[in-house]
Amino acid sequence: MVHNVIAIDGAPGVGKTTTILGEAESWPEDSAVVTYTRDAAGVIRQRAPQIQAGTVYALTWPYVKPFAKGGAKGFTAGKNYQERRINHLMDPALLQYEQDAPSKQPKRLDAELAVRLHAWDGTLLPPFDLASARASGELRYLLPLARWVEAGCPMAEEEKLSVIAIDEAQDMGALEITAALGMLKEGGKAYAYGDPGQAIFSQSKGVGEASLAPAFEGSASLSVMKGGYRVGDPVASLAASVLRSFYERPASAFRAEHRTIIIPWSPEEKPRKGLVLGYSRNIVARYFQAWNATRTAITPSVAKAGNELVMCTGHAAKGAEADDVFLLPWSRPGFEKFRRKEPAALRLMYVMLTRAKRRLYIPGHLLAHLKAYV
Repeated sequence: MVHNVIAIDGAPGVGKTTTILGEAESWPEDSAVVTYTRDAAGVIRQRAPQIQAGTVYALTWPYVKPFAKGGAKGFTAGKNYQERRINHLMDPALLQYEQDAPSKQPKRLDAELAVRLHAWDGTLLPPFDLASARASGELRYLLPLARWVEAGCPMAEEEKLSVIAIDEAQDMGALEITAALGMLKEGGKAYAYGDPGQAIFSQSKGVGEASLAPAFEGSASLSVMKGGYRVGDPVASLAASVLRSFYERPASAFRAEHRTIIIPWSPEEKPRKGLVLGYSRNIVARYFQAWNATRTAITPSVAKAGNELVMCTGHAAKGAEADDVFLLPWSRPGFEKFRRKEPAALRLMYVMLTRAKRRLYIPGHLLAHLKAYV
C-alpha cells in the first residue's frame, strides 16, 4: 500500500502540537491524531474537539479486538491507567498509580518479547509465533496489534482515514507506526512529529539512539521545524550541551528570544506553584510526603502548571511546560547513569531541562555536575 509520509523533526518548544492543530483545520473529517499517551489525546481533543485523537491502541482497538483471542481480558483501550489528580494526601492514589503504571513499561519475563515486537515492522516473519503466543504483561497490548498487522490491517474501506498525524513518533516502535499507517486509505497522508533527543522510552521500544521513527527510515521525506518559543538561554544552551556526546541538537534549533534563567535551590523548601520533576515515582512520592503537600496535582502527562503545584516524573513530563520548573535530586543509580553519560539518562535530563519557560530551579549538587557540560 502506498502512502505519502512526512517526518517532521522538531525540538522542544518549537510548536509541534500547535502545528498539528493548525494543520488539522484543513483536514477532511476522516482524519486522526495518534498520540503516545491517553492524556495527550485528551489535550488534543480539548483544544480541537473536531479532531479524532487517541493512542494507536485506542484507535485500532475495534479492529484489533477479534485478534486478542481472550488474551486481553481486563484491557479497555484508553483506560486511564496513569493519571491520578488528587486534592488530599496521596497515599491511596499513589498506591494505585504504583501498581498500574508499570504495566505500561514492564520489566518482567515478557519484556524481551515486547522489545522484539516493538521493533517488528510487519514486513518479514514476526519475531515469534503470534498464533500460539500467550498474552502477559505488555504483550496483552502488543499481541492483538501484531496479529492484526500480520493479517494486513483489515478494515472496511469506509472506515479508513485520509490523514494521520503521529505525535511523539520517536517513542513509538515500528509495530505501532506500522499499525497507525494501516488505518490509512490508499494514497493517504501521514505526518510523524517527534524529536530523537526526547526518545526516553527507546530502550523498551527498540528504537535507535537518534531515529525519529524506525518504520519510516528510507521511506519518508524529512522536514525540520525551527523557531522555539519556550526555552531561552542559558537553559537552551545547557540542554543542547547535555545531548552533544551522542546527538547534535543545536540550541539555535529551539532557543526562544526571552531568557530562561537557572536558579540553585534546595528541595527543603516546598514551591508554591510550578512544575516539579523527579527521576522516578518514588522520588516524587518522597517529596510529596515530606512537603505534606495538599491540593497538589500529580499529573503524569502534558500538565500545564499555572497557579498550582504539579508533580510528576521526568518521563511523564513530555509535552508539559511551566514558567517555573523545579528538578528534584536524582536517585543514586540514576545520577550514576547520568554521570557516565548513558544516552537514556542524558535524554531524560534533556526533557526535564526543556520544560521551563522562565525559571529553572536545580539542586546544588546536580547543577555543579551540569555545569561541566557547558
